[in-house]
Formats: sequence, C-alpha cells, structure tokens
Amino acid sequence: MCVLAWNVSTAESLVVIRGIGVFDLSFATSFRQTMRAEGAAGFCKLFDLSRADIKLSDQDLQTMVASTRLGGIIKSGPIAIYLGKTPPPLLVDMAILMKERIGHRRRLRLFTDETLARQWLAEEGPTVNLPHGIFHFPPRDTTSASLGR
Repeated sequence: MCVLAWNVSTAESLVVIRGIGVFDLSFATSFRQTMRAEGAAGFCKLFDLSRADIKLSDQDLQTMVASTRLGGIIKSGPIAIYLGKTPPPLLVDMAILMKERIGHRRRLRLFTDETLARQWLAEEGPTVNLPHGIFHFPPRDTTSASLGR
C-alpha cells in the first residue's frame, strides 16, 4: 500500500506532499512535528491530495483548529491543496470543511489546477521562521537582591 509522503526542498522553501493514502489527524500531526523539527514550518506547502482521501472527524477538525490557534505565534507558510482536475465531491466537501474550520488563521487555498496552486504559492512566498530560542528565557535570579529586598 502506498502512503502520503513529503519532500522538503530547502533551496525553494517548498514542501510537496503527495501519494496515495489518507490525510487524517495522525498524518497531519506527524507532518507538523517534522516540519517544525526540520525548520520548514514557514515553507510553502503544496498538498497534492488528488489521489488521497481526507478522513477527519469533527473532533479531529477541532483538534487541528486548536493546534493552529496554539501555534499562532509561530508563523507557518501558506498551504495550497491540489484536489485534482475533477475531484470526487466527498474530497471537495472535506477540503472545504477543513478550510472553513481553520478559517483565516492560515493562508490556505484549494485548487483544481496544480500550476495555479504553484503560482499562488510563489506569490505568497514562505514565512520567515522565528528563531528556535525565542521562547527560552534566561534563568530567573531568585536571590533577595534581585527581588528588590
């Protein structure tokens, strides 16, 4: 059985996801963790789901939206979802539902033409990632002198 896989192009700041498989919460979580670990969260992303299924329950969608909100301070790159030239109605419905739930928190568009998807990504461009140490604060000095006593 084939699966969805991704290829990261650092030179182009582009991640292409394609294959035959299922786009579900497990895949999305694994993908997000890998992109952050590889420093590619701000890259443009082309999801070619033309030969895939989107299987997300209402709870899965809520989880994805919540993680998008929590990660809001970390800028993520734009996402183009290519559904194929004549996508099945159920795939279109699931993609639209996912886009509506995520809302304007992400630059995300749906396409039936891969060339247009790539053009849109090129226009949007990658997001510059924040430094990895941005949330690390120096150790707090707890001596009485630093507490103003």
